[in-house]
Amino acid sequence: MRIMLLIIIIGILAVSGFAAYYIRTISHDVAVWHVDPTRALPQPTPNGFYIGPPEQSAQPTMDDPIIYAGTPEILAQAFDTYVMAQPLVKLVAGSPEEAWMTYVQRTEKLRIPDYVSVKFLPGELEGTSTISIFSRSRFGYSDMGVNEARVRAWLVGLSSFEQ
Repeated sequence: MRIMLLIIIIGILAVSGFAAYYIRTISHDVAVWHVDPTRALPQPTPNGFYIGPPEQSAQPTMDDPIIYAGTPEILAQAFDTYVMAQPLVKLVAGSPEEAWMTYVQRTEKLRIPDYVSVKFLPGELEGTSTISIFSRSRFGYSDMGVNEARVRAWLVGLSSFEQ
């Protein structure tokens, strides 16, 4: 009986260790994760969040688009500087020069990846811009509001540009 229990415990530990290793070392397929947030389709699971102009996306959004003073390139550079200073963030693809970037941010303890695609778009008035941002989890069904909280926190970095 004790040997069977020991075998079960060792098996659980081995599977848990492999799962942790897999999640921490998984690669980021640019073709899958670097999506244009204005063209991304709604997710079938509630583990993502979108903010952006509703007329430019199939994603449901609960907020009005944010209008910023500045060109998309200037805002993208300021956003990139702010985001890259956040913990456990890496740029997966894109660049501020393109005004379209995708980042991965991992959770603190388990290092589970979430992906955030951001695109800056010219505003209706000259010298203004707006943002389309789509944050989603790679694993799991629900994110318990983590993606929305991340997007709202990251947008604080651009608040000085808001009109």
